[in-house]
Amino acid sequence: MLVRLDRLARVIDHQAADMTVTVETGCSLACLASTLAAAGQWLPLDPPRPEETTVGGLIAADLSGPLRASQGTVRDLLIGLRVVGADGAVVRGGGRVVKNVAGYDLPKLHVGALGTVGVIVEATFKVRPRPAAEEAVVVACRSARDAADLALAVRDSDAAPLWLEVTGAGGLVDGLADGPGEGAAVVVGLGGIAEEIAEARACVQRIAESGRLRAVAVSGGAALRARLAAFPIEPAAAVLKAATLPAEVGDVMERIAAAARERGTAARCLAHASSGVIRAAITEPAAVAPLVHALRPTLERAGGSLTIERAAPAVKRSVEVWGNPGPGLALMRSVKAAFDPSGVFAPGRYVAGL
Repeated sequence: MLVRLDRLARVIDHQAADMTVTVETGCSLACLASTLAAAGQWLPLDPPRPEETTVGGLIAADLSGPLRASQGTVRDLLIGLRVVGADGAVVRGGGRVVKNVAGYDLPKLHVGALGTVGVIVEATFKVRPRPAAEEAVVVACRSARDAADLALAVRDSDAAPLWLEVTGAGGLVDGLADGPGEGAAVVVGLGGIAEEIAEARACVQRIAESGRLRAVAVSGGAALRARLAAFPIEPAAAVLKAATLPAEVGDVMERIAAAARERGTAARCLAHASSGVIRAAITEPAAVAPLVHALRPTLERAGGSLTIERAAPAVKRSVEVWGNPGPGLALMRSVKAAFDPSGVFAPGRYVAGL
């Protein structure tokens, strides 16, 4: 049975002075953004397709975009939930104020659970002031490794980037990443008032010049950010999602590209430099399973992971989607059994068939 929540689409309570908002989970992110914008605020989570992405989908899939570099993810902004449990009871977790300290943090359980432990019907978030303006600086680099190193230098500088992405070859179009090497680049988002942006832009340009690299200022920072956020849904046979340490981003990007070339295909990579999350879009369906088998063991041995974020069903059947769930699997099974003893919520959707 398919449960649809698209008619649960109201913004229930926006406390602008307290910077919180309570919303039904069928509400789209675009609709919520319009409500918050009237007060100069935003929910700084920027996955692709905000017009189609609902609040419930945002939470269940733990979606985010470039803004995670400075604003965090769903877990950092979610403070309360209402959920329908397996017995039909409506359960509350958290609340509508920021300082909730009593009881278990049940909202976090549902973040990224893909609807396997309950039906989320209402959520409360912390919101933040929206920056007065947003720009970007693109720095063309010689390689993905050089780009990742430069991104860490920017992260640790006084520029205080709003978002920070590293692209491999083919990650940017329109000539923005034309430079001395393979088309890799660092893309730095800057936000605030005009004076703040100007100072941050100058800081990024100084860092680029110290490495004899070209920096290009982009006035439409929000539009460029949206374009980068759409990377996971662009046409591809599969999108792989790797997690590693930020210091290892450049090395992993180059290993993915080299492994793809060895198997006669191409891989376009885009990384969240601050979090160590790398996505790779693979062009050939037949190359997906061999790539996963080649890359996953090394990443897992180093404490990272490699999952298939998006692919056609035939591709998913050719390889294990999630990888090794680690020692937490027994606990995950216990939690599933406690919250959904009959297995009615999204059976088989999650790790290890949960």
